[in-house]
Amino acid sequence: MTATAPTGRCFALTGGIACGKSAVAALWRQWGAEVLDADDVVHELLAPGGACVASVAGEFGPEVVAAGGGIDRLRLGRIVFADAAARQRLEALVHPPVIGRMREWAADVRRRGKIGVAVIPLLFETGLEAEFDATVCVAADDAVVLERLAARGLDAAEARARMASQWPLAEKCARARYTIENNGSPAELETASRALWKTMTEQGD
Repeated sequence: MTATAPTGRCFALTGGIACGKSAVAALWRQWGAEVLDADDVVHELLAPGGACVASVAGEFGPEVVAAGGGIDRLRLGRIVFADAAARQRLEALVHPPVIGRMREWAADVRRRGKIGVAVIPLLFETGLEAEFDATVCVAADDAVVLERLAARGLDAAEARARMASQWPLAEKCARARYTIENNGSPAELETASRALWKTMTEQGD
């Protein structure tokens, strides 16, 4: 009788900007998950020597190139979050390598019999939800999100432009299998995150 290879599982974690995706992912990492954040992959692609630096600079001009040779994400963000067509051009350059990296990572996690959590802000926008064992959306009220974005240094117009650049949060929640509400304290978020983690890992979701 031959032993079967271990089969891991991968969950996708999404949500709106400043809703707490990274905080939930950090908790789940503490409890044993292997985590890959799509934003971190983008950072690598746009860092000095990154695979997308030349194409993004060619598309948006030398003004988006930072002194160190990577892409100045702040300058680039001001362009793409104010212009839907510019954002689509950026996504056409960056999304394919990000998606490829996420797929390679998920395959490796499953092959090693681990539990993985992929943090993907544009999960539903890119149509990747079917590739994961379960999807989770972290949500927060608009007023809470605006307050958090203000704390990050964005004015109200910039904050609303970034919120509007993604699908409505209600649509994401409706498509996700699970939702975590994050309008309260860090302790409340930890309690909700722990309960859902137990559900997904112990019940074989």
